[in-house]
Amino acid sequence: MENKRNLKILNYWLIICCSMVFIMVFIGGLTRLTQSGLSIVEWNVFSGIIPPINTNDWIALFDKYKEFPEYKLVNINLSLKEFKFIFWMEYFHRIWGRLIFLLFLIPLIIFLIKKYIPKKLEKHFFTIGILILFQGFVGWYMVKSGLVDNPDVSHYRLAIHLLIAFIIYGYMLLLTLTINDLINKKKRIVQNKNFFFLNILLILLVLITVFSGAMVAGLNAGLVYNTFPLMGENFIPDEIFNLNPIYLNLFENPVTVQFDHRFLGITNFILILTIWFYARKNSLSKKIKIKINFLLFAVILQIGLGIATLLSYVTLPIALAHQLGALFVYSISIWTFKSLPFMSK
Repeated sequence: MENKRNLKILNYWLIICCSMVFIMVFIGGLTRLTQSGLSIVEWNVFSGIIPPINTNDWIALFDKYKEFPEYKLVNINLSLKEFKFIFWMEYFHRIWGRLIFLLFLIPLIIFLIKKYIPKKLEKHFFTIGILILFQGFVGWYMVKSGLVDNPDVSHYRLAIHLLIAFIIYGYMLLLTLTINDLINKKKRIVQNKNFFFLNILLILLVLITVFSGAMVAGLNAGLVYNTFPLMGENFIPDEIFNLNPIYLNLFENPVTVQFDHRFLGITNFILILTIWFYARKNSLSKKIKIKINFLLFAVILQIGLGIATLLSYVTLPIALAHQLGALFVYSISIWTFKSLPFMSK
């Protein structure tokens, strides 16, 4: 029998870790939207923690930045003051990532030594630790792609970087809710397989849509058609199959990538609406129905933010709210999934 006090400590720790990752998604989106991600052209795991202290330090960093394509092709007129702004954005992004790793790793070691973590859950904590470490390497791998010829990061690497962030967050949230069930001595029993399947499908669909959204951001595809519901004068634009071979359009044609993201967003809404109707026609608990109400509200708001992002030509506050909206839909979908019928042990 797990010690209830120890489980509560684990729960508080995981809630803090989830919050840190949630904030990290916000910081990452802000870094991307302010075009700050390529301002630090080196990856120094330890020495990179120390920020510039004096004018000479700033000049040295600015001179290094001037050697790379973003300065030469995009920011040739950038002042030192403007460089400081984009530097601090990327610096804080990297430091926050290191803080997440340390905040997860150090307590994890302590809790393993003190045997606070149930044996059956240890492998999940190790997996999250590996994912966080891997995410740091993916982040630098992404930045490197924008330091060669094209002053923009690979949209593939950007999409993978964001997807891993969502997976880490979702994994942490699932563990948090699992430990909360242990505290309350609850055990999940799948009583309605159809509803269980719909919820799993929704979580996967949200992750696919997040990946698609990052592809849109990486290709600046949000700027190709800024009308809704039509794309220009058509529902399906003429340029959708411009690239050869045809499958390449799904990944590298900005028009197709935007169209796909629109389609996925609407598909999310239809699936959540299906879940909402299903919950009302079946004998599910009032608590689950309330959570699905939240889920439906969140996806409607998210679609509205997506449309507003397009119509505003990807204005920073709206685009950032749209990214966070995806995180809210994802969070509520996991929360709903973990609320499926329970019984006391």
